[in-house]
Parts: sequence; structure tokens; C-alpha cells
Amino acid sequence: MAVRDDGRFLPGFLRNVAPQVDGIVALDDGSTDGSDRLLADHPAVLELLRNPPDRSRWDEPGNHRRLVDAALRHGAEWMLCLDADERLERHFRIRAERVIARGALLGLSAYALEMRELWDSRSRFRVDGLWGGRLRARLFRASQGLSFDARELHGQKAPLEGRRRGVYPKADLIFYHLRMVHPQDRQARRARYERLDPDCRWQSIGYSYLTDSTGLQLRPLPPGRDFVD
Repeated sequence: MAVRDDGRFLPGFLRNVAPQVDGIVALDDGSTDGSDRLLADHPAVLELLRNPPDRSRWDEPGNHRRLVDAALRHGAEWMLCLDADERLERHFRIRAERVIARGALLGLSAYALEMRELWDSRSRFRVDGLWGGRLRARLFRASQGLSFDARELHGQKAPLEGRRRGVYPKADLIFYHLRMVHPQDRQARRARYERLDPDCRWQSIGYSYLTDSTGLQLRPLPPGRDFVD
């Protein structure tokens, strides 16, 4: 995981994720809110990489590569890439181990997971339009010499070698995104991406949809596949 001033999300993240993984490697990208101390003090964090607060720019692919290299140093067999504002579904690890075991028979080495955007409540997620069926390639087998998406923003985290016919196999695994729950967070997220990508180079549809509630449809979290933090 890479963080920058995510202190309000980190305690819940660590409670949710740490019990479901063997260890965490993290990169603090110049936080000034104490995020780095929260990570450094947690027993599940195997290594904390740091960038200075005055770093010249956000380097998403560079940060990702450093984290992958760190995980390899610690003997990772599989890697799961998450952000501080994301949560794993209940019993994620049990389900993931089943996915990995079944996929091994087919030689699969990477998976796209279902990302559910919580909206106006931590108990409901958005499903209308482009919000339904959002997939992110986040789970993959650890190996040396992997190639990764070089896009400056919105790149997939799993290695390019994990694709089958140009796409990542879908796993029946869920993670939830918390930063769209409150209107002020949605507005801040839109403003951030419009600042980083004013010409929509990395996302052709732009970023106004992040604050657009037209046609809003919400569903409750499914029983037994919710999350706890």
C-alpha cells in the first residue's frame, strides 16, 4: 500500500486487512498527518518505505514498483495491492486461497477483483451505469522480472503477464472503497484528479462523474460478504 495523509482511514484499514494477510509493506509518500507513524508502529508492517514531503510529484508506477520489490525481499508468494481507504470483504483470505488453488490448475497468476463504491453510507454501494461491475487487477503471484502498467494514473496493479487474451481473469472477491461515502470526499477526489490530469490524458471520460448522482441506484452489502473494521 502507498499512502499520503491517510491517517483517518489507516486504523480501520489495519484492523480490517492485517488479520487477513501475512504482512504489509507500505510506502508513505510524504505524509504530514502522522500516517507514517501509524504504519511504523504496527506489528503487521514488515517494511515502511518513505518519500519526503517535498517530493517533486506523485509517482504512482514508481511507488508501485518499489513496493513490489520490497514484498519480494520479504518472501511474498502472492501480493494484494490496496489503498488505505479500501476494505476487504469478510473472510476474504479464505475465499482468495480457494481462488488461487483453483486457478493454479489453469496456470492463472493474476486476478481482477470486484470494487464496490460505498455511497452516502458504509452499508450501501452504487450499481447504476459505470458504477456496476467495476473490476481492478489487484491480486497476483509474486515473481521477479514482472512488467507493470506504466500509466501515471489509474494503472492496473497486477503484472501485464497475468492477462489472458488481453484481460485479467475475474475472481469472485470483493473489496470496498470508502472515499466516495461523503459528498465532500467525492468533491475532493474529483478536484484532485482534475488537478493531476487536467487534459483527461489518463481517463478519457474525465472526472465530473465522481460527483454526479444522476440515476443513482444503491444496493445493501450482501449478507456474509460485508466488511468489518
